[in-house]
Amino acid sequence: MEKQAKRQNIFFLILWNVILLSLILLIQGNAFGQYKKASPKLQGWMKGWSINVNGGKTTFYGDVSLYDSEFSEKLRKESSWAYGFILSRQMSPVIGLSGQMLFGSLVGTNSKSRFEANIMEYSFSLTFNLLNILIPKNDAHFFPYLKGGMGQFKYKSTLSYTDQNLDDRVVIADAPEFMYIFGAGAYYKINHTFDVNLEITSRMIYNDKLDGTKSNKDYDYYAYLSIGITYKINNKPRDPRYFRKMGMKSKLIRRR
Repeated sequence: MEKQAKRQNIFFLILWNVILLSLILLIQGNAFGQYKKASPKLQGWMKGWSINVNGGKTTFYGDVSLYDSEFSEKLRKESSWAYGFILSRQMSPVIGLSGQMLFGSLVGTNSKSRFEANIMEYSFSLTFNLLNILIPKNDAHFFPYLKGGMGQFKYKSTLSYTDQNLDDRVVIADAPEFMYIFGAGAYYKINHTFDVNLEITSRMIYNDKLDGTKSNKDYDYYAYLSIGITYKINNKPRDPRYFRKMGMKSKLIRRR
């Protein structure tokens, strides 16, 4: 247990350092690029990066849940909250690569018990821009996408019984659990720097004890319905007025 916890702490420390270093390099390049022109390779690497902050509702599907086929009731009675951070890079007009960290909770009830769980996950995903597949080189402000990926998560669940004579059951993941992610969403482009998005994804896990109950029938899973805002780190517009304002040179500005 202690060795697993140490290995996990080391992994998270390395992951956070990599993310922070990437952000520092990207922001530094964006802030000081006007004074010194970067090499073509570095300029290419710096393009397409973005940071997304999101929050929304989680819904659990498993043994301890009642409203699996009634989405509105599920959101109203068996949902909780989560928030996350995504670092992404648009590899091409169609394909994007992203890493996400998500923190939140899950709840569920049935006639005999109720459970609550705290979750923390990290994952890597690919997104596929459907509009750019169908209409290449479009200049739309709204575009839908598909998302798929995989990751790991940890949890701590507490199962409470309606029978007062039964003690609560606590289940803690000894090691990160594996999961698949798939879903869809849509972005709306506000301007060259900011987007907003709506997304729904399912987390399919190889675990039937997330809710503290094991039936050996189907694995548990949960969904995340979120709204987020994206900041595009190095996505400067090509309008010549922008370059004049910043005191920069542009091929679009006529020399006198």
